[in-house]
Amino acid sequence: MQRIMTESLIVCDVAVVGAGPAGYAAALTAAAGGLKTVLIDKGDAGGTCLNRGCVPAKTWLAAAHMVKTLEWGKKIGLPAGVPDYALLKTHQREVVGLVQKGLLGVFKKRGVALVRAAATFVSSTEIALDTGVTVQFKNAVVAVGSRPSEIFGTGERFYTSDTIFGLEKLPASIAIAGAGAIGIEMAVFFARMGCKVTLLEALPDILPAADGEIRVLLRRELKKLGVDTHTGVKIAKAESETDCCRVELEDGKTFTAEILLTAAGRKPATGSLALDKAGVRVNIRGFIETDATMGTSKEGIYAAGDVSGKSLLAYTAHHEGVAAARNILGHGAHVDHRFVPYIVFGDPESAWVGRTEEQLQQTGMRYKAGRYHVRALARAQASGEIAGIVKVLVGEDKTILGVHMAAPHATEIIHAAAVAMAAGMKADALCDLPFGHPTCSEAISLAAADALGISIY
Repeated sequence: MQRIMTESLIVCDVAVVGAGPAGYAAALTAAAGGLKTVLIDKGDAGGTCLNRGCVPAKTWLAAAHMVKTLEWGKKIGLPAGVPDYALLKTHQREVVGLVQKGLLGVFKKRGVALVRAAATFVSSTEIALDTGVTVQFKNAVVAVGSRPSEIFGTGERFYTSDTIFGLEKLPASIAIAGAGAIGIEMAVFFARMGCKVTLLEALPDILPAADGEIRVLLRRELKKLGVDTHTGVKIAKAESETDCCRVELEDGKTFTAEILLTAAGRKPATGSLALDKAGVRVNIRGFIETDATMGTSKEGIYAAGDVSGKSLLAYTAHHEGVAAARNILGHGAHVDHRFVPYIVFGDPESAWVGRTEEQLQQTGMRYKAGRYHVRALARAQASGEIAGIVKVLVGEDKTILGVHMAAPHATEIIHAAAVAMAAGMKADALCDLPFGHPTCSEAISLAAADALGISIY
């Protein structure tokens, strides 16, 4: 199919709706395979991750880590201080702008046409844009992502993970509803910036997907930062007052803070797509039903990223987008989420892959847990970051069942564990693999050795 572009009609091989990590990965992969590809999104390229999520969050957290480093630096005569928030905001915008400029450059190089418009399916082969243009396609990838839930209200004192990075000045205090990855990361940032932080979680513990031992350690470190954490509490209502936001819990207890950040729950951003007209089914939560190829109920239409509801992570979205495009190209790709590492840029960073101890205990599977404490690492002592633990769970046949860590650089070193598990490496082979010293990553092999009863140190 040749691509035809007129004022009112675009004909292409592949139409990708949504220019976030899943969408641009699918578009670039399809274009690299020689298909005429159109990428449709009314917003900025890069989606939530680049513009309102991962990237701006990491610029904030880099500043928070610098504050920590400078505080520790007092021991060796370095000054300490809190960053100028206005300069930090400038840095945030510059980073987003540079990454977005690079992304647009890649689109141009690969021949991906970026169309700024909102899309609605007319049929399984046609999309209507709000600019009056019609897009006819042979295959499509739906990658519109998700949006945060606005559970507790809107207004100048109410923020979500989409809007918090537009904050023009630091609040004196903040209440955060939700203690998952976003909630913890934001709690660390604002606490490091000198704000009073109240963290509220409806579930029994913070970061519910993490191993219990990791959660205990993170709660302890949040307390050291001055974060007031409450779990097993439900917000009944939140109201904006003259100079604060008042949060009332179901048990009657109240908290006040200058602003409230809702960091709990996300919904698929499929509202205006009219997926039913394309023959695409969604589940009861509104997420698109997909198989391991990222194919939907309608042949030729795929879905990738948050909108599929399988894994609401930017990097899995990218992976799913590539797989969808590869299947359009006829390469036969399947997505396996078993060895996807989960990462949280808290303090310390935490990450894990595989099953937790709680999950193994529920199944009755026999295993051994090996541990290595970060404070025993020379690299950690040298940098003054000694809080944390690395834990490796090993089955009776020496299979690595899970690796869990709260440690400096955990978001980087967890990938060594993920690769080992995906490759089927046994725990004893992991112990035989030389790790650099002094590093933080060597804790993985040391914890595996502990699980096997091997004495190394």
